[in-house]
Amino acid sequence: MTNGFAGLKVCARTVDLLKKVGITKPMPVQEQVIPAIFAGKDVIARAQTGTGKTLAFLVPLMEKINPEKKYVQALIIAPTRELAMQISMEAKKLVGETGIKILPVCGGRDLEQQKHKMQNITHIMVGTPGRLLDHIRRGNTSLGGINYLVLDEVDEMLEQGFIDEAAELIGMTSKERQTVLCSATLSEEVRKLGKKITRNCSVIDINPEQATVAGIEQICIKTTEEYKQKALETLIQRYNPYLMIVFCFSKERAIALEESLATKQYNVDVLHGEMSQAKRKTVMKAFRDAKLQILVASDLAARGLDIEGVTHVVNYDIPHDVDWYVHRIGRTGRAGREGIAVTLYTADEIRWLKQIEEKLNVQMERQNLAGETVARRVVRKAIVSAKSNKSSAVAKDGRKSTKPGLKSAKPGIKSAKTGLKTAKIDIKSTKPDMESAKPGVKSAKLGMESAKSVKKSTKPGKGWAKAKATAKTKKVGGKNERGKSRKSK
Repeated sequence: MTNGFAGLKVCARTVDLLKKVGITKPMPVQEQVIPAIFAGKDVIARAQTGTGKTLAFLVPLMEKINPEKKYVQALIIAPTRELAMQISMEAKKLVGETGIKILPVCGGRDLEQQKHKMQNITHIMVGTPGRLLDHIRRGNTSLGGINYLVLDEVDEMLEQGFIDEAAELIGMTSKERQTVLCSATLSEEVRKLGKKITRNCSVIDINPEQATVAGIEQICIKTTEEYKQKALETLIQRYNPYLMIVFCFSKERAIALEESLATKQYNVDVLHGEMSQAKRKTVMKAFRDAKLQILVASDLAARGLDIEGVTHVVNYDIPHDVDWYVHRIGRTGRAGREGIAVTLYTADEIRWLKQIEEKLNVQMERQNLAGETVARRVVRKAIVSAKSNKSSAVAKDGRKSTKPGLKSAKPGIKSAKTGLKTAKIDIKSTKPDMESAKPGVKSAKLGMESAKSVKKSTKPGKGWAKAKATAKTKKVGGKNERGKSRKSK
């Protein structure tokens, strides 16, 4: 679409810095968001996680900052500490020799130390709503000079109930600011918030019909709850992954699985929402540095994990929410790379699998533990529907007991159909008038009359009499067939 980042009017200095980290081709979301921000527009951008949203707003933002001004010019708000720290790290890669100062402001770090850093020059502040408000209420910093505001992962911010704190922060910024909202989903709540805090914004929706990254191979494997851990161990041995994340639905479940795998000498650790910041930092660093091969995580850790090189994601517990499925598997296949996402499910969880496939318009490849493709069963609904249609057809044509009599009616009905067919052909062939069609119509009428007369003859026939006699002795579900025949008459 464009001649790389240069075609998006990104300056040569930034293009060179991107090349140094191996980024030369803009992703689809970047191709649309970067020009809109350069044009000074407010933006609401929706794209699947791992498709380059962070760079989409950072690249133009870094060029809009004036290092000569000694105050905070841009504020980036994120729902989690991990995400705020990752955005800071990505931004620092684009600083080069500009002299732009970036400060992460998150919980879990010493408040006084952060206060001391705020006394120095800061151009871009990246933080979580709670900790940012703490500093502002203490008078440690001000947002009066903010010209650029970014809210990342807005849907998660709403989900976790941080939006009131974020709204308080937004109210402290200039009304003339430029605002960017980024989200993995574009719910009604996100749209309402966008209308409230943006002006004439551009809504950029990447692949609205496809919420998952094309580069991710999505596989499902049926198992049982008792055999699930053994299934996971088999997958680890078969894939021998470089980096694998295994998702569980709760903290307790993640801890129990990690402990069990550790006793079997797997290189594994756990990550969940209630760990201390120091422990989380240690685990994340070990995983990033590939000193850990497997990371067992709860859903709270699914957001904000931006780790290069994750090759496999396993849904140990299938998510009951489609958005969580998207966020989980988005940990692999990032920035155009390939990845594998495996979902384990039991017979009781088939409905959640179908829900994911229907809403995302995808069909996962069903495999066994050996990696062989398993044929999926024919949808039961279609079979049931076909049977019910057949039953209703029998009910309409007549009583089961009158089959011999009805057989004799078929020639007459067939005759009627032939007559109608002849009528259609004759009508088609007439150009000057409809006269030539009359014989065909007449033939059809005669055929229909023939059918009626034969059908009438089925009532007093031997077949009907035999059915009547049989009905007296047969009972089905408390009512005999004779009763059914009279009722259906």
